[in-house]
Amino acid sequence: MKLFTKKFSGQSILSWIFQLALIYVAWQVSTHAMANNMTTITIAAVLLLAIYWSFSLDRRSRNNK
Repeated sequence: MKLFTKKFSGQSILSWIFQLALIYVAWQVSTHAMANNMTTITIAAVLLLAIYWSFSLDRRSRNNK
């Protein structure tokens, strides 16, 4: 778990993973490989919340140092 909290370009690796997953979902929807339905919107919403959560953890760890 310590690997995911390491900083890369000012963000944790976990934040980058969530952002890349959201980009992947957006790309799949734009190429019509994934349907644009409620399931996809829910997945995108969960990824956005996870990104926000990981940014919050990054900020908290930065403030504790």
